[in-house]
Amino acid sequence: MHQVLKAHIDSKEFDHGYLLCGDGELCRKIAFEAAAVILAHTGKLESHPDFLYQKFESFGIDDSRTLKEWSSSRPFYGNGKVAIMDIFFLSVESANALLKLFEEPNEGVYFFVISPSPETIIPTLRSRLTIIDNFVARKEIKEETIELCKNFLNSLPSGRLGSIKRILTDKIKAIEFLNELEIILEKTTKTSARARATKALEEIQRSREFIFDRASSFKMIMEHLALALPRF
Repeated sequence: MHQVLKAHIDSKEFDHGYLLCGDGELCRKIAFEAAAVILAHTGKLESHPDFLYQKFESFGIDDSRTLKEWSSSRPFYGNGKVAIMDIFFLSVESANALLKLFEEPNEGVYFFVISPSPETIIPTLRSRLTIIDNFVARKEIKEETIELCKNFLNSLPSGRLGSIKRILTDKIKAIEFLNELEIILEKTTKTSARARATKALEEIQRSREFIFDRASSFKMIMEHLALALPRF
């Protein structure tokens, strides 16, 4: 677990809002653990009246209004309220609508925003949240994922497209795959390959930023990446 949030859980003293990035499964796990501590609840959190968990592919203005209304109501119990929002894409308009909510949060209301990357959140909103980067914290990758990434990097473009065929139908899986590729490339230590790895990491970062644009075709972006990355 990330050291900052672990310290907050141990001390039972929390900031009003957190942005958890990277491994979605790990982010959800520690957000739920923190919520259980805040609400002093040992049972199933989904049944707690002061707990809210929602998953959005795209978080919009109406969602912002709904969250504001939820946060303004008084808790059923005295331990506060916790909202965990699993967001793939947050529009600039809805992010701006959340600014005041995160700038002047109601007492006893805590927010955990889960996102694949900090870049999905505009800087002004990001600055109101404590960033927990679990992408950096994760040290282990599944063996099958390592094999997929290595095969992808070592294949010709035609072979690469075939290996990620299932990823081309799911934007979230595409983001996760790019995160895994970064981990593999960051572990490249051979001097002869470091320059190529650095350029590849820059290309992956650009691709991820384009994928977060709702108007973009993430399938075309992934196809471009398969052509653009050097072989390793």
